[in-house]
Order: sequence, then structure tokens, then C-alpha cells
Amino acid sequence: MELFREDLIKLKYFALDKKSCLSEMVEYLVEKNIVKSHDDFFRAIMERESIMSTGIGKGVAIPHARSNVVNEFKILVYILDNELDFEAIDEQPVKIIFMIAVPEAKKEEYMKVLSSISNFLRAEEKREKLLHLSDKKEILKILKEIES
Repeated sequence: MELFREDLIKLKYFALDKKSCLSEMVEYLVEKNIVKSHDDFFRAIMERESIMSTGIGKGVAIPHARSNVVNEFKILVYILDNELDFEAIDEQPVKIIFMIAVPEAKKEEYMKVLSSISNFLRAEEKREKLLHLSDKKEILKILKEIES
């Protein structure tokens, strides 16, 4: 399953605030025909955020939702130009965001991917590489490790 694509990596993105950043990410997924409805998927993302922030710590957030408006299981990656308050569990700002769009029927794969991303990003050298590389092809190479 190909979760990452070069066109789903955005570098040097400047985020004003958490809500507008998440809304823009959802809009990008709609433009790429991964999600059918901005409003429905954005609502699902925000409902998940209201339960508990997906800011998992160490500068990383993984907003995610399963929805029947998702066409393809894909991950959109934003590497931010600025630090963003994401109400993370360690109260540190976020610079890397992985938005996971999951079709309703993919529950088992979803849980495995979420776990793989979390484990992958625990390694400081991986996070640092993502923050400092400016070539999407190189970033994609690193992210492909999550899929294997």
C-alpha cells in the first residue's frame, strides 16, 4: 500500500493556527481527490482533536480520521516553516504534521499505520532529517521506511 506520494509533501508551510492549518490540509486532500468533502472530513478531524490533541510530542502531530468521504488511504505531510501550538501532550509546538485520511473500511490497516508512524518518529534522527531536508524525493525515501 502506497501511503506517501511526493505531491503529498509540503515543505516550508507557514501555519497561522491549528484550525486553519488543518482546514487547509483537508482542502489540499480534496484538490488531490483523496477526500470527497472538505466539510465532512474536516468535521471528523476536529471531532478527533476535541477528544484529545493529536500532537504526540517532540514537535509532531498526527491528525487522523476514518470517514466514508475518503477515497484513498493516504498521508499528507506538512513540514512547517514556523512552530505551531497544537496543544501537544508535551506542550511543545509542532513542526511536522502527518494528516492521515482513512476510508471507513480500513480500520485494521489504520491502526497499524498509526503505530508505525509513532514508532518511526520516536527516533530523533528521523525527525531531524525530515526538518532539514529540502528535497521532496529525499523526504519520500525516508517516509517509505514507514510503509515497509
